[in-house]
Amino acid sequence: MLVSQSLKKKIFRCLISISIVVAISCEESSQTDIQTNTETFNLDLFEQNLIDYVNWGGDSPVGWAYAITQNGQLVRSDGFGNAVQEPNGSTTAMTANKEINIASVTKFYTAIVVMQLLEELDLTIHSLVEPYFPDSWNLGPNMDSMTFAHLMRHESGLDTGNTDFDNTLSYAGIKQAVEDGVGVPPPDQADYDNINFALFRILIPSLQNNLPNAPLANLDSDQTTRAVYRSYMQSALFDKVGILNVDFTEENNNPTRYYNINDISNGTSGILYGNWDNKSGGGGYFMSVIEMAAVNTFFEHSNAIVSDEARAIIKDNYLGLDSYFDGDSRELHGKYYGKNGSISNNSDLSVAQGVLTQIQMFPSAGVEIAVMVNTRGVNYKTGFDVFLRSSIKDAFNNAFE
Repeated sequence: MLVSQSLKKKIFRCLISISIVVAISCEESSQTDIQTNTETFNLDLFEQNLIDYVNWGGDSPVGWAYAITQNGQLVRSDGFGNAVQEPNGSTTAMTANKEINIASVTKFYTAIVVMQLLEELDLTIHSLVEPYFPDSWNLGPNMDSMTFAHLMRHESGLDTGNTDFDNTLSYAGIKQAVEDGVGVPPPDQADYDNINFALFRILIPSLQNNLPNAPLANLDSDQTTRAVYRSYMQSALFDKVGILNVDFTEENNNPTRYYNINDISNGTSGILYGNWDNKSGGGGYFMSVIEMAAVNTFFEHSNAIVSDEARAIIKDNYLGLDSYFDGDSRELHGKYYGKNGSISNNSDLSVAQGVLTQIQMFPSAGVEIAVMVNTRGVNYKTGFDVFLRSSIKDAFNNAFE
């Protein structure tokens, strides 16, 4: 994605436009009272907690970065270590503007755009998906009872095992899964599976076909549905946030590589992810934490990409969000909403290379955060590897004085 540094800096100069009823000052505040009792949220402490908790195990990631927003403006961001650190000595620093594969955070973005289309077409999340499958597809058992909510909550029953993405998340793989159907009606066989959101690579073009005066996309074409999904996501979401040319390809110059925590001492090269266009929908955008933070704050503090009603529906139903945040024991200051992303090339985390990403929203403090780590097998404060998300919540909880 080719976006100038000046443009990236401008994203947050006027992060919320005049049409948005959110007042933004140009001053940075390190403390914000959010309760009437003695507890006060300390932004500086939150940031320091985050840094300490990521580096907790003494084995800092090869590279990681974060961006924190509060009340509609960027207030903190930084990068540490390297996006590239190869055995031959070549290095590229990690920064808050460095792109990374954001993995399943993509699902949150897809859900936002699906909600826009449902509103425009007078549909709800409980509307049936059946009328929007390509006419040429032969629907398998129980596909006629699937709703949009079932897909966005991973309750469809579709199950690929989350492996072999080039095949299971391809157009042909998705079509075959729908034609095979599921054994029991949704939502009785809920299972987190990337195919639920990869299917929107076909359904978003289909929904767009039903808009007034919309050009009709050929739903039987893999290349067409990919292109329409990508372009519609750009115009409906990223253009409104002020981010140009978001796509599923790595940067041209020194793209981020993905490591295991032991790779540097072992002299092992990091891996690249290549192009995710053929398996997008549920993962694969390449973005920086600054850009991820922009989407966070537009979602929380404006109606540019989501209506108040749609925002509430997304949160109440955890559409494109991680539902296990509902009732989490770490929710000490109101509800927390988040989505993680995770890609790994091995089940053995002592050698697995990959990425972890996390967006988190803390509405009671008006705070959002985006974090990305290009290393698997890291020890965080609350645990090993995937415990990045709970360490972020602890960093927030322990920032009250």
